[in-house]
Amino acid sequence: MTKHPLFKPLATAALTISTLIVLAVGPLKALHATLASSPLALVQRAENAENVAPILWVDTGIPVADASRSRGDLARAILNAHSAGARAILLATPLDQPSDSADLARVHSILEGAGAARDANTLNRLTQWAAELDRDAQLEQAIASAGHVVLLSENGTQPLTRFVSAAHSVGLEPAVPNDADGISRRDALFGLGTIATRKPSASFALWLAAHGANSGDIRTTRSGIELRKLHLDTDAAGGWVPNYGQPVGVDGGITRITLADLADNKISKTQLRDHVLVMGRGVTKVTTALNTTESLGEALTQRYASLEAGNYFVKPRFAQLLSMLLLLGAIGFASIYAPSLPATRRLAFTLITCFTLLLIEVLLLATVRVWLPLLSPAIALLITTLAVWLAPTYSFKRPVRAASDTISTWARTLPRREIKRPVVPAKKPSANQSAATGTRVPEDSAPDTGGAIMSLREISDSLKASLVEPTPSEVADLLLGRSKRRPKPRLGRYELDRELGKGAMGTVFLARDPRINRIVALKAIPIVEEFADRELDEVRARFFREAEMAGRLNHPAIVTVYDAGEDNGIAWIAMEYIDGVLLSEFSSSDRLLPPEKVLEIIARAADALDYAHAQDVIHRDIKPANILFIPETLETRLTDFGIARLTNSSSTRSGIVLGTPSFMAPEQLDGRTVTGFSDIFALGVTLFQLLTGQLPFRADSMTALMEKIANAEPPPLRTIRPDLPNCCAAIVSQALAKNPSERFASAGDMARALRACARTVKG
Repeated sequence: MTKHPLFKPLATAALTISTLIVLAVGPLKALHATLASSPLALVQRAENAENVAPILWVDTGIPVADASRSRGDLARAILNAHSAGARAILLATPLDQPSDSADLARVHSILEGAGAARDANTLNRLTQWAAELDRDAQLEQAIASAGHVVLLSENGTQPLTRFVSAAHSVGLEPAVPNDADGISRRDALFGLGTIATRKPSASFALWLAAHGANSGDIRTTRSGIELRKLHLDTDAAGGWVPNYGQPVGVDGGITRITLADLADNKISKTQLRDHVLVMGRGVTKVTTALNTTESLGEALTQRYASLEAGNYFVKPRFAQLLSMLLLLGAIGFASIYAPSLPATRRLAFTLITCFTLLLIEVLLLATVRVWLPLLSPAIALLITTLAVWLAPTYSFKRPVRAASDTISTWARTLPRREIKRPVVPAKKPSANQSAATGTRVPEDSAPDTGGAIMSLREISDSLKASLVEPTPSEVADLLLGRSKRRPKPRLGRYELDRELGKGAMGTVFLARDPRINRIVALKAIPIVEEFADRELDEVRARFFREAEMAGRLNHPAIVTVYDAGEDNGIAWIAMEYIDGVLLSEFSSSDRLLPPEKVLEIIARAADALDYAHAQDVIHRDIKPANILFIPETLETRLTDFGIARLTNSSSTRSGIVLGTPSFMAPEQLDGRTVTGFSDIFALGVTLFQLLTGQLPFRADSMTALMEKIANAEPPPLRTIRPDLPNCCAAIVSQALAKNPSERFASAGDMARALRACARTVKG
């Protein structure tokens, strides 16, 4: 394929386009936003549209420190505008905090004292004075009287409930975020999502109020929204692009009046009648598509004027698809058609095509008010054609190596040292054992280590050494053929990649099955090193029996076992790999999970145990280190059933203690029969530790610990965590009962109790 004449230009064009896309959404996204929107800015600057909508901008110009007085002025201005016949009013000023003044507080204090004196004249005078100073009440009454006042929710900050209840509606600002270069070009009829959210933007809420409607009166269509006989075109998400017109103070621009003049009734009623007013601050700045800095009030006025006059732009629903098709066309043109043209014609044709795309975009904006972003594909076409033209000729006579044979991979796997130990013949399971368990030792199980037999520790050291950066001389030796890439260590047919964790009895590796390219977690136990020769046959038999038992457990909260075997005295189990977190990482007091999450995770573990117990399987080693979970979804998996056994197996020997002592039930420590109640006890210890950050039974020696587990009561849960509900303490107490019959009847019952308790915690 690499010898095909189209390979080089196609690869070059595709790589160039991919690089441009990565740069456009990464480090150069601000520059890309500016370039892509330059035709829009060009059209808006050329038109510089006059304001034909009946709208006024009331510049509040109010310092924040004088909020109490300003709200009184706002109240009088609203009443004056309403009495003059204004259609609608947008209060583009913050109303999220009360403005009670110190004078009002003193009057209220005097009123309380005067009330005791029962002086009617004083009470009346103070009450009248308090009403004059309560500007919030005056503003609330003015908003309610006008009936067509829209409030502003800026950056998610909601106005006070008293004002919202009196107003016509609340508009969001900004409805959509600014572009990557910080310029506000787009708006939306509905903010915070799609049209279905029905949360109008500030400009659209004002438009609805001016037409005597609210968001519930409109009807959604494929091309926008309809209100009676009115229609507003939008894109799929209700977006539109305002056409900012001439600024304030210019003929044909927005008319500006001051709040003081309106509050003092100095504006003629003729100037206010049938007009829409935006009462906005001059402090907050907005950078618009014309790249001029405007106040928020002026910007909202421009947007409403554009919407009311129908003088705005819409990006079609198919714009993104068209851009992708044009990028694919750029690849095809630059790699297939352009190379057949002479250099001069190639450049001329490319420039003409780019200019044509730009011209089409500008004409669509100027005539039908449709914004198709064609400049970005045009630039991509030009750069791609030049890249294919200037790309150096490359010979493909050398064979191309697979991605796994790149220099970086070679370098990481350079040999560090040859680790050898005497070859010790390892006993393998008999044919009867393999047939009984359905598990066999594969013929290709010997690791490819150049004849050296590696211990589990040596395998771990080899994997760690492969992560060390090679020296320049080692890289040179590899490239010149003086050394070879060392193969990855293997157990059975599995290639080991790195160590995931280590426990008391074995190590867990991240491995790959080369036959089906499946990533697994491989648990390896060095049984030859850990057990005496006389025990090996029994240990092997138990190991493969437990592997068979774990392999037939099929539950979403239990790690799946795929395979098992033995390799040079190292027994291994291949299991499902879960990219999760061990609960043991959240068992200390400074890293506790929220109680509702702990209850849900333990409930899922209890569900898994309930299933395993129904299959006559006891885990025997429940603890936080054997429970995995995914923080984002709380997906939970029980792992390490390696010491679990069949409870009805005739080969089970009583008296053998397996597990972690701090989590073991009294009957398990005494060597009595272990049942599912023992797992319930261990799950109770796990729950206690995850809720408190400490174990319920602690001692300085093993003998003292066993004595406490057998006879002592755990500390009351709520003395450690008073914030926990009583149901948590009740569940822990029942799970940790000394008598197995007094614990939960089943792990399923415990799961149901945990979920019922979780609902009370959330509530």
